[in-house]
Amino acid sequence: MSKKEILRRLNTIRIKPSGLKPRKYGVSVKYFSGSEQILSKRIDYEITTDLQLDSHKGILTINKENISFNQHEPDGINEILGNSISKAFYPIKTHLNEKGLTTNEILNHEDIKQRWEKEKAIILEKYTSKPLDDFFLAADKKINDKSGLEENLQFDWFWNLFFHPKFIDYGETRKTETAMFLSVIPYQFPLRFSGVQSINKIPTDYHSFVIEFESKEEPAHSYFIPKNHDPSNYFMTLKIVFDLDLYHHFPMHIRADFQVFSKDLLGNKNLIKKIKYTQFQQNTEEFKQMKLAWDSPFITGGLVVSEPNKWGFYKNKYENDW
Repeated sequence: MSKKEILRRLNTIRIKPSGLKPRKYGVSVKYFSGSEQILSKRIDYEITTDLQLDSHKGILTINKENISFNQHEPDGINEILGNSISKAFYPIKTHLNEKGLTTNEILNHEDIKQRWEKEKAIILEKYTSKPLDDFFLAADKKINDKSGLEENLQFDWFWNLFFHPKFIDYGETRKTETAMFLSVIPYQFPLRFSGVQSINKIPTDYHSFVIEFESKEEPAHSYFIPKNHDPSNYFMTLKIVFDLDLYHHFPMHIRADFQVFSKDLLGNKNLIKKIKYTQFQQNTEEFKQMKLAWDSPFITGGLVVSEPNKWGFYKNKYENDW
């Protein structure tokens, strides 16, 4: 297979839904603060995705469960209330196209409203107070606002990363400039990170291919800058690694590393804040029995395979150095 053909296939990858089974992921989000990078907060949960076709349209069901805060089940009232809202909100259904993109539309809003009424009843069996009544009034308003809920999806790291455009044109160099939008400030719209995204032509030994995004070093958002400090000394960066399986081109693992740091006059870095997101697919044994499709860009292991000349040597020994 020629380099030109490998590039064509890499630049036109699409999701292959036939035979795609539901997937379960373990997700961990760790927050570190200060130069000593002490773990200040940790959130863990499990995500299940199920892609089905309905009249040739992709419907993705996402469920979120088994949430823990700092490695323990929700026990404080705020954690309990947050967990109840999550139980009402999930499972959520939305559109997914062959490029892995979504419309952000919630397709099962009525189900969410019904689940919320059940969750409220469970809480009221144990707790009653005026502040709780006020919380329910505010929550009722938000749950009933479909467009508001759809907007709030943008505050979620899983949502930002899972639906980030990965199947784009990488040109002849397998990399291109693009932007990543990530909600690094709690309950605020995602920040835009400009950077370079690349696709690896050599598959991994665990049945995946890798797409990487690395942002430019950008001025830090004012949210992360201490009071009375010079903003010009503060910066932020973002690095992301996406693993997608070789057979369905669907997400397996995602790792994201967001950092905020200051620089002194000599350019030495002092880490201020770090957020590490890890998402790993569980039960990947099924891939061991699968075979690549004939039209896969990875069918030759990402290598150019050419006919040898009459002397038995390949035409260009450097043809895979790209």
